Amino acid sequence: MSGSSTERGAAAAQTPGATTVERRLVRGEPGEGGWAPVVATHGDPYVGAPPHPQGRTLAAFAHLSDLHLCDAESPARQEHLDHHGDPGAPYAGRLGIIGTYRPQEILTVQVAARALHALHRVDRAPVTGRPLDAVLVTGDVTDNAQRNELTWYDALMSGWTVSPRSGDERRSSWVGALTAGHWSTHVWHPDGAPAGEPTDRPTALFGYPRVPGLVEAARADLVSPGSPLPWHTVHGNHDALLQGTVAPDEALRARATGAARVVDLAPGQTPLVVLEAVAPLGPARYTDTPDSPTVPVPADPDRVFVEDGEFTARLRDPRDDDPRAGAVVARHGDAWARDVGEVRVIALDTVNPHGGWQGSVDDAQLTWLDEQLTAARGRYVIVTSHHPSWTLTNLYAPDGAPARHGAEAVLALLLRHPGVVAWCAGHVHAHSALRHTAPGPRGERGEGLWEITTASLVDWPQQLRVLELVREPGGTIALVGTVVDHDAPTTWDLCALDDTAQLGAISRALAVNDYRARRDPVRPALAAGRDGDRNAVWRLPDPHR
Repeated sequence: MSGSSTERGAAAAQTPGATTVERRLVRGEPGEGGWAPVVATHGDPYVGAPPHPQGRTLAAFAHLSDLHLCDAESPARQEHLDHHGDPGAPYAGRLGIIGTYRPQEILTVQVAARALHALHRVDRAPVTGRPLDAVLVTGDVTDNAQRNELTWYDALMSGWTVSPRSGDERRSSWVGALTAGHWSTHVWHPDGAPAGEPTDRPTALFGYPRVPGLVEAARADLVSPGSPLPWHTVHGNHDALLQGTVAPDEALRARATGAARVVDLAPGQTPLVVLEAVAPLGPARYTDTPDSPTVPVPADPDRVFVEDGEFTARLRDPRDDDPRAGAVVARHGDAWARDVGEVRVIALDTVNPHGGWQGSVDDAQLTWLDEQLTAARGRYVIVTSHHPSWTLTNLYAPDGAPARHGAEAVLALLLRHPGVVAWCAGHVHAHSALRHTAPGPRGERGEGLWEITTASLVDWPQQLRVLELVREPGGTIALVGTVVDHDAPTTWDLCALDDTAQLGAISRALAVNDYRARRDPVRPALAAGRDGDRNAVWRLPDPHR
């Protein structure tokens, strides 16, 4: 089995190289129950000719997305809904993969720390050699919009000690812990089943391993290496909405800080209520009722939800006002504009505060974006947001609220401004590259922008990316993307669970073995992206030639 027992030195020797150009990690041959190891294969070469050696590098930055730092012990979660989308479940064909539970959700802080370790090894742009200017994190840094999760993110990026636990200091209330107070065969239990209880389905049917001590190890304090560079954060739907979907209200605030976890549907409910709880378009709601079965959990006031304005106020990097580090030049709520290298970066807040996990922007932000693009005339501009264009479909607004706008309006505005050469996003948990062509004569000359998404750090393949923007002689702009694995080995050592590298290895193995995705082998392949979505050089005519 992938990590059942390896020597610490052997595991360390299998730590990935600096980038995936040297070595790529893939899913190996499956064994018992379909569980497969993570294995190393040949490197992933660049698609596209290298930048011209006489080109001028305008900016180079690391792009991380969708960390989903998760307080898995919170009673404001809906893990009990997830199994209704499992293979063989009666309503699975209607519900699909639900996403309110992941076996690796207790290891999100450790994976983020290993991603920062990887960044410390990539101090220069892999192709041009320019020192990196910044780290751009495109949202969903928290999983459930809780203040303690945001505190963990701040501590991780700042290089402080992180305490990734809540409730009782000594015992876990995570659904996969033996101390959860409720036994469910639908979730993975790393310590195995206690006497008298049946083996859980992930272990019995899908080959999931025993990892005794993992729950305790995941709650231990860790010292983050911190970001080696100025870090700039974009607002995502999981940073504002419960499990990325439901707008907080007073009842849900009480539930988050309270002492009762819902563990099943209420009598008379059918699994179709799940569709209301994970709706892509607003409104959405939690589906529990006063009759929903619950178990007691330790209360914790630090699980309070992040308030309006708190996200941006909390994440003010001390370098925000330093022009050398990319000082903020404009703000609009959780949207901002700043310089990174020689490039103006404009970040949008695409979260629909009224609910639903897809995105949109309101009238005021669209106007602000136009103003910022006009102010940056003559500059090279990269726009960033959590949601990519094709997910800007959530136009719901309650009566009296400002109208909201989707992909058509945002793209039309961006393509009217020639200096916009790229749009960086996350949300879809996948590497992708999409070219948008400008209308009219500019489009006939090939002008437009590249839209780039980077995979998440919670689902397979748990990677980040370095982007380099190069102005080439001859009138072209080259955008270079290089994918980087987080700094954990391919196997793990059961005797070294005090090492975050071992926990990162376990998380990556859990991600590649997601039993919900096995019925659709295309899904993990899409997350990893096509050859031209990963290590690639994308080009456009230089709008300022």
